[in-house]
Amino acid sequence: MKLLLQVGLIALGMTASGAVYAQDWAANCGREPKAPALNVSNVTNYNNSVEHFSAYDKAARAYYACVAKQAHAKQTAISQKAKAEMEPYQKATTEIRSRITANLTKMQTELKAAGKKLGAKPKK
Repeated sequence: MKLLLQVGLIALGMTASGAVYAQDWAANCGREPKAPALNVSNVTNYNNSVEHFSAYDKAARAYYACVAKQAHAKQTAISQKAKAEMEPYQKATTEIRSRITANLTKMQTELKAAGKKLGAKPKK
């Protein structure tokens, strides 16, 4: 079963290790509450089902709040790390763009001035 799951995940473009990591990470919040089976066959069973539903609702919301809080913290850390790793590339491309723009502007100005001096007709 595990091999079949891994093959399925890889086929979907996901790595099995990533899926395992996500499951391990989610375990930091304990186990996900199991949804209760509802029995609405009579009033007593209905009332019990409402109580089970309410307990599940409370537990599921608490579990999700934990997962969401931890996910947000992890995503923030990943974003900050990625931003720091991208900074040298962004700096380099900005510097290169500035240098090329300055060169082009200087050359264009020089060519316009020379063309004017030499009597070249301006392009339309």
